[in-house]
Amino acid sequence: MARPSFIPLLASLLLLFLPVTPSEPPLPAPSISLRPPGPRFLPGDAVSVVCSAPPGAGRVLSFRFWGAPGWAGEARSGRRAFALNVTVGAGDRGALACAYRARRRDGSEALSEPSPGVAIDVRDRPAQPNLTVSPSRRTVIGQPLLFLCAAPPGPAPARRHFRFLRDGREVSGEAGPEGSGSARMRVERSGRNDTGNFSCRYEEMDEGRWIGSDPSQAVAVVVEEPSPPPVLWVEPRSGVVGAGQRLRLICSAHRRHFRRRFRFFRDGDELSDDLIGDVGDDVIGEGSQVVLERILPEFSGNFSCRLEEEVGGAWVEAPPSEGVAVVVVADSDFLPLVIGGVVGVASLLLAILLAAWLCRRRRGGSRWRGLRPGDDTGTLRMGDLEAAA
Repeated sequence: MARPSFIPLLASLLLLFLPVTPSEPPLPAPSISLRPPGPRFLPGDAVSVVCSAPPGAGRVLSFRFWGAPGWAGEARSGRRAFALNVTVGAGDRGALACAYRARRRDGSEALSEPSPGVAIDVRDRPAQPNLTVSPSRRTVIGQPLLFLCAAPPGPAPARRHFRFLRDGREVSGEAGPEGSGSARMRVERSGRNDTGNFSCRYEEMDEGRWIGSDPSQAVAVVVEEPSPPPVLWVEPRSGVVGAGQRLRLICSAHRRHFRRRFRFFRDGDELSDDLIGDVGDDVIGEGSQVVLERILPEFSGNFSCRLEEEVGGAWVEAPPSEGVAVVVVADSDFLPLVIGGVVGVASLLLAILLAAWLCRRRRGGSRWRGLRPGDDTGTLRMGDLEAAA
């Protein structure tokens, strides 16, 4: 029978009575505070988040922050306290916490327990305003412009200040009286410098400080030169027409940015509607026309036309066209005039043909003179011509 061995049993008993080193306790949590205390801040405020390690925490190596969006991070520092300096923006809010990393006495590194949370709340910027321009975003030099900047509906603060901008720079024009929710800026006579992208913004007084809104959507304003004079031409082009015949007046202008209308004049007096009817706009693409089917003998005169453009509800008149003379001849005078014109043209053509024939005869009518007795043929030049009689 084998003798029992007690060595494994003794070894297990020795393990039970070996001295055990107790585990290191966790590093104590730091304290966290805000300077200024808060918790409510305004956009643009400078805030310091201070994280302080307690005494006996070992050698501090770094501090760690987390909580609000964009605030997480770790900073190396051997001091007992570290201040995270930030400039808060609109909408920054949440609970912040911190911890520190330190080296223990035995040389190991550990992260502390987290600090209690501290709340931060940054108010939003005032809501974006809306900018409108009247009477029209496109206008001509000399016409008025009215800008209206309106904040969204809602409870208005005790004080609110509006600003108008052109291409991102504040406009030096005069703003109207400020209401609780809107302000106006009027330009009495617009000029070339008033072309640009306009916007507006406003500021509200909150806790003794002005808090600015985001700018409104930009509004493009175009200030154009006044329209040049239109061009008038007539058919027949000669301006001479027989009584009872057809006369056509055409007034043309190239610019088509605004609603247009045309007016026709004879010797400075506007042609009446009962004579020309309703003058249609743009019936020929770039202008308007008046057709007098049977013109009267007394209708001779100097004709002109004018263009008017509707700019923001007002009709702006362009300079008048140059005048075109129209002569109306009676039937008894018109036929001889036509016959005389035809005879004159025919006579002119005959005179031109006769002159051309004579010129050709002078240049091409030479003949050979021939040889005479005693002529020296050795000295005779070829081409010795004698003009024909």
